Amino acid sequence: MAFLEEHEQSTLSIKRMIFHVVGKSLDEPILLEEISPPQHTDFFLERVKSSLRGNLFEFRDLSSTERAIRSIVADPANFAQITRELAADFQSRHSNSTSVGVFFVFELSIGADQSIFALIKYDNEDVVRYMLNNNEGLQVPKLERFQESFVRKAEAMQKIALVRLNGQKGGLIAVRDRSNAAHISDYFEGFLQARRVNSPDDLSEKLVSALKDTFKEHKDLLPEEVAKSGVNRIYEVLRQGGHTFDPDDCEPLLTAVFGKMPENSKLRRTFSRKLKSYGVSEETFEINPEKIQTPRRRLIETQEGVEIRYDDGKRPQIKEREDGRREIVIVTAGIRRDDVAIDNGSRSR
Repeated sequence: MAFLEEHEQSTLSIKRMIFHVVGKSLDEPILLEEISPPQHTDFFLERVKSSLRGNLFEFRDLSSTERAIRSIVADPANFAQITRELAADFQSRHSNSTSVGVFFVFELSIGADQSIFALIKYDNEDVVRYMLNNNEGLQVPKLERFQESFVRKAEAMQKIALVRLNGQKGGLIAVRDRSNAAHISDYFEGFLQARRVNSPDDLSEKLVSALKDTFKEHKDLLPEEVAKSGVNRIYEVLRQGGHTFDPDDCEPLLTAVFGKMPENSKLRRTFSRKLKSYGVSEETFEINPEKIQTPRRRLIETQEGVEIRYDDGKRPQIKEREDGRREIVIVTAGIRRDDVAIDNGSRSR
């Protein structure tokens, strides 16, 4: 499930922007006026696009953040005031260790009179250089050398949530959170009042399917030691524990399962395609080894084309012969069938 279709990404543009200064060291957030027209739009669009591959969440019933964004859609004149309320809510959820930063709200066009919203927290007060005068009342900040500062501290974009509302109720949220890349930090989850669309366990099962499909499609291209036990290697690697799947860094996982591959390997392209078809291409998640259940049925296939299927734990004995061949010994209480195999679309034995 993609947050935005390709044609929507190509038409993405910033309509409105505002930010407020937040942080636990402040008694109250510093509330500002809308920046109109928006500044540094190309730079901010790149930051937004980099977050399209985020973990998918959906609003819980009665989410105050959803309600706030819907009020902006219903009456665009509410934009500045509603973002101040969002900033105050966000400020109230900060922990004692949270540094001063800025809370951005963007309204973005995706074409055909449709909008999405971006909520972004930048940490470190020196990352965004803004100028305020000493006049009383709300002020319009002037961004100064923002791009130069951000390039030096890329980690400053701490949290981003892209929000796409659904009809009259609910909405889809793509989230990237540096403090918890595989999920979302507690206070950000509480601010959004959202739950994850796909559970890590479901995503793990889909990842296994994508790996197995990739192996079957490219089995003939893999080294012999990998080809003869590729599916088993998939389960062994994922059941080791401690793995986090990151779609932006699949190389360690692919190497562990399939071994080193040339840079132009077709296997990588197939794996990317399979991830997308299973809906795993944009999600980061922790793999629970206890949920990776190895199938009980196992298979031995000889070079002569003889297949032996058996349940896990009942592997037949394999002996080495002096002539280099192997002898497979099956001890049985009796033979149930000794007949011609009938091909009914699948190979039966």
